[in-house]
Amino acid sequence: MKKKTLLFGAIAALMACTAKQAQAAGKSHSLVVYYSQSGTTEKVANIIQKKTGADIERIEPVSPYSGDMGAIAGAFMGERRSGKFRDLKPMKAKVADYDTLYVGYPIWMGTCAAPIHSFVKANNLKGKVVIPFCTFGSGGNTSIADLKTALPESKISSSWYGVRTARVDKAEGEVETFLINLGVLKGEKKTLPAFSAQHAVSADEKAIFDKACGDYPMPLGTPSTVGSRSLDNATEYLFTCNSKDMQGRESKQLIYVIKGNAEGSVPEFTQVER
Repeated sequence: MKKKTLLFGAIAALMACTAKQAQAAGKSHSLVVYYSQSGTTEKVANIIQKKTGADIERIEPVSPYSGDMGAIAGAFMGERRSGKFRDLKPMKAKVADYDTLYVGYPIWMGTCAAPIHSFVKANNLKGKVVIPFCTFGSGGNTSIADLKTALPESKISSSWYGVRTARVDKAEGEVETFLINLGVLKGEKKTLPAFSAQHAVSADEKAIFDKACGDYPMPLGTPSTVGSRSLDNATEYLFTCNSKDMQGRESKQLIYVIKGNAEGSVPEFTQVER
């Protein structure tokens, strides 16, 4: 934990230093660079750009990905196996001119969308601060670890922002809190409390889980235990669920649910960790 804290502090200090240098030179030191298949990731990218004043550019493949998600996933998996991803259209921004990159993408097959792999291969990101953000259907992704593997000489932020597509309307407030905690925006930093110890799921807690996750199209398992923590205006639950993997083996996954404290608030499934 101490090592992670020191790394986070070093990244925040570096960002503050480069921000002052860029301000003196009259230009942005940061670039929001993103790929968006359906427009959801673009919404988050625009929020980050608006709040930080960074420059912004959309990544676009020369040959766009098309079809339903099954077709896109199939194309992506073929490219991953071959190691050959689609070329990108030339960017207006020169990546070399920036110290900090906010890199955004949807999650495909549990990791960064294919155009991010193309972007990483096409650009020298050595020494740059990379702050990931992503959108997803459920979560459970390995994208941060994958970026760290692909960019061993970059400073990948251990803090990243992710939001379910179904909750993108909540992104603005969450992004602001994220940027304050990162030290990019002024404001009171908030440390989240730990979850309470896991205990057997009560009937009321099961009802909260069912309300939040009942319309999700894929099975999320059966909740067996749960912990909770109090936030400013909500209660967050961490359910441990028993399920089976694609090979039929017993497995567990963690399901996060948040419920506002205001009367009439509906619990929301925020992400899964597999």
